[in-house]
Order: sequence, then C-alpha cells, then structure tokens
Amino acid sequence: MSERPTEQFPPVREPPVNHRRAWRYVLVAAVTVLVLLLPVAAYLILRDDDGGAPAPGDAAPSAVPVPSVSTSSSVPSSPATTVPDGRISLETLKNSTLTIPAWPADNVQGPSGRLRFRDGVVRISAPGPAEQGRPPTGTEIVLLGAVYGDVDRDGATETVAEFVCAIEGGSKQLVAFDRDSAGHIVTVGRVVATTGEIRDLQDGSVRVGAGGVITVRLGDYQRCCDDQTPQLWQERGYQRSGDRFVQVSGPTRMGANPHVTETSVTAGELVLGPVTGGYRYGTTTVTVRHGWGTPPRQILLHFYPGAGLEPAGSAWPPIITSRSETGFQVSVAPPSASGVARYTFAFRLPPAVSRSTLEVEVSGATAVGTALSEANPFNNGTAVTVRTAD
Repeated sequence: MSERPTEQFPPVREPPVNHRRAWRYVLVAAVTVLVLLLPVAAYLILRDDDGGAPAPGDAAPSAVPVPSVSTSSSVPSSPATTVPDGRISLETLKNSTLTIPAWPADNVQGPSGRLRFRDGVVRISAPGPAEQGRPPTGTEIVLLGAVYGDVDRDGATETVAEFVCAIEGGSKQLVAFDRDSAGHIVTVGRVVATTGEIRDLQDGSVRVGAGGVITVRLGDYQRCCDDQTPQLWQERGYQRSGDRFVQVSGPTRMGANPHVTETSVTAGELVLGPVTGGYRYGTTTVTVRHGWGTPPRQILLHFYPGAGLEPAGSAWPPIITSRSETGFQVSVAPPSASGVARYTFAFRLPPAVSRSTLEVEVSGATAVGTALSEANPFNNGTAVTVRTAD
C-alpha cells in the first residue's frame, strides 16, 4: 500500500466551510499587508526631509518587527489522511472476484487472473486430459483460509489468503490482498507457491509477524490419497520488498529426505528404418535427470509400447517384470546426484503395422529396488515420437 494513495476510506466529503476559509485567507493577507505598510507610512510622514534618501553617515531606519502569523491557528489544516483497511473477512473473500496469480508451471494447473469465487470455490469446467510429462489441470480452486497483518509496513492491516488448485492434491499458493482508496479488493502479490523443491504448504501454519514477515511451514513432498511417505517440513519467512515478496528467514534448500527423490525423463524420436529380415528397426535415446532429493541407487524405466512394437537386439538390460499388454520394466544405473544419464534402446516393428506408439516412465529406486516417492510426479513420463523412414 505504500505505493498507492493513502486516502481515508471511505472518502469523506469536504464540509461547506471551505468558502469561509477562502475569505479567512484574504482577511489574513490584508491584515499582514497593512501591518507591513503602517511603519513605512509613519516614517515618510515624520522624517525631516522631502523624501530623498538618507544623507551619507545617517543611520538607516531600524527594522520594524512584524507580528508572526501562526498557520496552525489562522489557517486550518486539511483533514489527515489514512491508509485503507485491508482486513478482508473470510466470508467476503469467499464471495468476491479476486485476481489470482498464475499457478506454477511444474504443478497442477488452473485458471488465473480475475476469478469469481462462490462460497470459496471456483469450479473448473471439464478439464481435459494432461499431456504425457505435463501437469494436469485441477477440477477446482479452493480458498483454504486467511490471516491478517501489516505486510507492507504502512500501519494498516492486509490479508494473506491460502489457495489450492486441487485434483487429488494440487498446487498451493499464498496471496496477499489489500483495499484501494475506493474500497476495492486489490492483489498485493504472491508470497510463495508450491514449486521446485517446495511441494506442499502446511494448512494453518501461516503467521504475520513483526516487520510484516510472513512465516509458513513448507514441505518437500505432498501426500495424496493413502500415501504415507514421510515429509520434511521447514519454516521460512517472506517479506515485501519493492513490488514482490522475497525470502528473509529460514533455510533456502530442502534437506535430504531418504524417502523422496526427484527424477525426470525425456526421449528422442524412434525412427524405424526400411524392412530388414521381416522387421523395421530403430533406436531411441532416453535421458534421465536427477533434480534433488535422495540420489537413487538405480533407475527403473517402464516401457509401454503400442501395437507390434517390441524390444530388439541383445543389448537390453534384463527385463525385471514380465512383458504384458501394459508394458515391461528394466533397471539401469542412475545418474549422479543432480546429474544426467542417457540410455539407448532398440525396437522393431513388423511391416504389417503401419504405425505404433511408445511411452516411457521413470522412477528412482533404492538398491533393493524399492521405488522412492517422486517430489514432482508430473515429469516422470514422456511420449516418444515413432515414425518410419524408407
């Protein structure tokens, strides 16, 4: 609010005494001029010459004291202005049009901008299926709660609200709101959101403390459904700086959780060449990245080939799950911590099948093959482009 007009809310109409003030200004000015001119006139009347300048050596007339005029008593000051009160009740927020910042690109997606809330919810109509390797779209945006405090240090209270874009879990963000001089709800900015290493925000943990510092407990993993993966929690503090919120206290990186990792996968094209020995043959290169969290001891790659497509050659690692119509799995050596590893796999397709598909999913695992929980579950799969070339 320090950058917005600090007018009193609601606006107060000026009283009709302004016309009298104008006449009072004129009267004061006239009296002042008269007081200044009287000594000059007296001097001109009483002096013993004809109006010439004083002769050399004569003393100049001493300054005549002028009564001072107090502006505080003679000229009324304008009414003091105050900053608007940004405390917005939860009930009001639940049924208002609010400007919601964009949702993080690496988490559940949803509409942003000016959204109309009804009973604290914005329904998302018919969200389509997510692309492979992309976050899905949520089914609704829900207002979870609000706290209050002076977040911009202007002496007035603002509102900090928590939202979730949900689909069996989802994206969360804290957003600060205020009122402008006309009483309208305005968005101050996003405080923090579940992105990168921050995957959850503990409901009910938000506080506004001294200096406008907003503290909140943040987690490295978001549970869903019956998931019992242990989570790591940290308290971090954020403060308004210029036109945004920045972290001012608490850890800046998540600690190592032995139950959680973050891996992602991409793959190049699978180009199947001319028919040789009754099949078209080709290879694809799969790239696995370790982002953060516990480095996996092995990588589990799950392949889901379409009609007619099957592994080719003897360079494949052992298949550790039986092949079925839903695919198969292999284990490969992991990338280094925060590193990248690439693997090349050969496939073949009978010429009677004109086109096919292939999807690949990745998960990090322990040395004994137990899958680790993935911090970001939305980048663990990719659809491979499959084409033929004669």
